[in-house]
Amino acid sequence: AFFPQSRSSMGKKGKAAATPAAATTATGPRKAETRAGAIWGHFAALGANTCFGVGSVVIGLALGSISPLYFAMLRAVGATSIFLLQARFKGIASKDWGLLVLYGIAMFVSMSGYLVGIKLSNPVMAAIWQPTQPIFTLVLVTLLGIEPVSMTKVLGVLLVFGSCIYIVFAKPQPADDSASQDAPTPLWVNGIFVLACLGSASMVLLSKKLISKGHAFAPILGWASFVCAILMAGATYIGHSTPVSHELLCPKNGCGDGYQIPESFIFPFLYVVIFMTVVPYGLNSIAAQNLEGSVTSAYTASQPVTAACATVVAKTLLPDAKLTMPHHSMIWGVLGIFSGLALLSFAAKPAPKATT
Repeated sequence: AFFPQSRSSMGKKGKAAATPAAATTATGPRKAETRAGAIWGHFAALGANTCFGVGSVVIGLALGSISPLYFAMLRAVGATSIFLLQARFKGIASKDWGLLVLYGIAMFVSMSGYLVGIKLSNPVMAAIWQPTQPIFTLVLVTLLGIEPVSMTKVLGVLLVFGSCIYIVFAKPQPADDSASQDAPTPLWVNGIFVLACLGSASMVLLSKKLISKGHAFAPILGWASFVCAILMAGATYIGHSTPVSHELLCPKNGCGDGYQIPESFIFPFLYVVIFMTVVPYGLNSIAAQNLEGSVTSAYTASQPVTAACATVVAKTLLPDAKLTMPHHSMIWGVLGIFSGLALLSFAAKPAPKATT
């Protein structure tokens, strides 16, 4: 009931529009159905990003002794297996293979950039940069003519992005940042996070496009994860083939030859595969069907809050955990992020339902 037909089936020549009387009769129920779908879309987007926010802390705990690229490869393989089994290995029409490969590439950029960034900084910083996704989404939908652009949307996106910039630079530089775990994240690492967010924004739009062509989300995500897993295997091999890149991914040889799996890895791995990949990707597919792409991406603004709360809880329960407590500058930044999200939600319209 929550996977409506796409807009691509509307407006084709040879299929006349409904008569005025019929259209008038159907307007009420159709509007109610659209509102109900939008509500489920908002809940799905919020649930997906709550999973991502908490998951960033779980990943931060797990990445202490494993290569981020190897972790990402195992995550992609796990997601591929689950989604393709769910889809019973159903294929995708050959005419849409190009979109599917692009989706897999976007997933690779998002997943690898996210995990490498966490390894080189901290989970809260990773979550802080997630709200840049509406920037990329708004730019892409504007350039492609997918959604109308309003001043309210632009102001909302700029407020979200400006709040992220404030959180990044408001944290004071310690006197000795060479040994401090609380040292600010280098700008080039922030660049990795921005690239990962661009990949995530592209995933939202590509998912919406493939679903609009009548494909179910399980085969889409299954075969896209398969493409991602192949790319991740190549990146893992290249990343650990030279001493310089290996040291970057595994400082002080903290993950052996790059293919070392710690004993306590199984539980974080299962969480990441199920609650950071399968569940949120499925929820985002529901959101993509019922909301505009810019609104779906805007819900990433909830990730810094959940990540910060999860970090405080984890650090309280595990004082020796290699996690950085959030700085008090996050309070003002989060207020700005949610103000921008409110503007975007106010400006957005639910994705219209198709008639049959």
